[in-house]
Amino acid sequence: MKSRIWFSAICISALLGAAGCATNQDMASINNRLTNLERRGYDTERTRDQRIEDFRKSQTEKERQLRSENAEIFAKIDGLQDQIQTLNGKIEEKQHAIGQGMSAGAGGDFDSRITALDQSVSALKDRVTRIEEYLAMDGGAKKAASSSVRPGTEQSAGPDKATEAAPPKALSENELYAKAKQEFDQGDLENARSGFQDFMKRFPKSNIADSAQFWIGEIYFRQKWYEKAILEYQKVIEHYPKGNKVQAALLKQGLSFYNLGDKANARLVLKELVSKYPSSSEARIAKHKLEGS
Repeated sequence: MKSRIWFSAICISALLGAAGCATNQDMASINNRLTNLERRGYDTERTRDQRIEDFRKSQTEKERQLRSENAEIFAKIDGLQDQIQTLNGKIEEKQHAIGQGMSAGAGGDFDSRITALDQSVSALKDRVTRIEEYLAMDGGAKKAASSSVRPGTEQSAGPDKATEAAPPKALSENELYAKAKQEFDQGDLENARSGFQDFMKRFPKSNIADSAQFWIGEIYFRQKWYEKAILEYQKVIEHYPKGNKVQAALLKQGLSFYNLGDKANARLVLKELVSKYPSSSEARIAKHKLEGS
């Protein structure tokens, strides 16, 4: 009888020891899995940040090159404007000479030369117009227009009008945001972007600054300037991580990468959105996009 009791005790002890070993092994396995998941999450986030930084640097270099090219184009516009002014001066000289009673025999020659000069001026103006249309920038058009005015020929608005013109009233925080948003809704993207950028300069700490920054990215997205849109959305993610526009910024940043053909970064950003905000409507859209790509 005693031997049976001892045998049962030994069996129970063995079973308890085995159960304890199994539990410890399970816990160790779970801890290893959690550690691996944390490491993978950290590596993924670090990879995304590095790619965003590399992308930002490449876009900065592209913008520098564009500024250099635009400066050369503006210089060419200035040169063309100078040629137009010179030709206009020659035309005026010839017209003045005809008005002073030049000989009738030479009149036909003057007329033909004036006609040729008119054609040259018209051709130069067409070239300037085409360059300005190519640039598609207000700054280029304004620069070209201002360069056609010679020193000493500027028209003065007069002392009365100068004194009557009052400086525009500065809009308040809410007024400036509402005005820019209204322009955005109406499709006036250039003025809307200018308004939101002014808002960010004046009210960077506003409780709606994240929304203003997001709309800047949206404007570039609508204009299909996806490189700029990615960088503007990144400002929302980095500067306003607790705002309510982070999910939307991540989604649109991922879609911007897709539109650029960069599926690797697109999937990386959309997976981060799904991981961090799984219950958001943006995450559902991201899941659908990931499944279809």
